[in-house]
Amino acid sequence: MKYLIVITLAFLLDQAYAQSEVTVISAPSVFLIGQYEDQYLALSKAHPATFMSVYHDDIDLAYRSWSNILMDVEDYAGDLNFDIKGVKLWINLYFNPDGTIAQLAFFPKPNSRNVPVEQLTAFFKNFVRDYRLTVRAEKGFQHSASAAFPTFFHRDLPETANRD
Repeated sequence: MKYLIVITLAFLLDQAYAQSEVTVISAPSVFLIGQYEDQYLALSKAHPATFMSVYHDDIDLAYRSWSNILMDVEDYAGDLNFDIKGVKLWINLYFNPDGTIAQLAFFPKPNSRNVPVEQLTAFFKNFVRDYRLTVRAEKGFQHSASAAFPTFFHRDLPETANRD
């Protein structure tokens, strides 16, 4: 009987500890920077690595990858016939270890072309659903940057958006 109590108590404590480690993020996949402020800490904990660290702190590789992401956004917009030219944003991306995007937060810059936020949100929801980086990581990672379209970058290879 004593062993049963000890085992039950150990099981309950283990379950309580496991539940305390679970990060619940109730923010949608795409939202405006400034919304869901209470979830930013949880997003950072769930995606602790930096974009640069995934590229072994090689700034050239990271920059090339960021450039490719922006070109992929442009290509995706073109495929959907969505005019993204003139849009300028601050953007926070939270990637899963497999390269998919868990969350994307954005905010139009004051000098951005005026595109309704609802349209940008719908566009990015589709992009987030379909996009996957080719790089993989051991844990979630994040990147905060500016984006402006058109990009004026040139691809090394003639590939377009990475889709599943």
